[in-house]
Amino acid sequence: MSAHDDRLLIIFYGEVPTTEAVRLALLDHTGVSFAALAMMDEHSEKAGMWTRDPLGCLPSGRLAIDADPDSIESLVTSRFAENLGGVAYLCEGITPLMPKLNVGERFLGTLQLCCFQRRADINSAQLYQYWLQEHTDVAMSTQNTLGYRQNRVSISGEPHFDGIVEEYFPPDASHSMQAFFADGDNEARMWEHIEKLTQSSERFLDLDRSEVIHLSDIRII
Repeated sequence: MSAHDDRLLIIFYGEVPTTEAVRLALLDHTGVSFAALAMMDEHSEKAGMWTRDPLGCLPSGRLAIDADPDSIESLVTSRFAENLGGVAYLCEGITPLMPKLNVGERFLGTLQLCCFQRRADINSAQLYQYWLQEHTDVAMSTQNTLGYRQNRVSISGEPHFDGIVEEYFPPDASHSMQAFFADGDNEARMWEHIEKLTQSSERFLDLDRSEVIHLSDIRII
């Protein structure tokens, strides 16, 4: 697992900028080490079975930026997110599994973006323990995950979220529960994984206050 990194996530709830517009906007920010833009397209629509929108604020796109602290501060103070038409979420980022994604490439599968609010009966310390300490291995062992980035939100835009998860899945997981939960043709094991994952997730997040969408992700930097 990587160390905690400074990370800015920009969530779009309407029109998503083009990759070229984002690339040009980032030219003045030399401390950026990673930037990827995700949006809905014909490819990601195949994963519509996984969409959840209980809050009525389903994201249409996401821009993830990893950078040094000075660059993150510059991006925030310059209203970078607002100028692109998005909402800024300043995060403490952890990357248990970095997706294999080269600059200019679109990820072969889909990015599952989950924006959630924590359970009302737990505090921030418990969220850290349950999610970032105890849940990580459960999530990676019960799903066919090709990339996993956890983002504990320190300063949230509106709508408010406490955590944002970026999980990368292979193409077959878009339409197959068995492919999604890493079980091949073993249906019994698939349901075991679903139960284990659900029990772990419900310790820290409110499923009725969690937005889930699959997107196509392109690395810009």
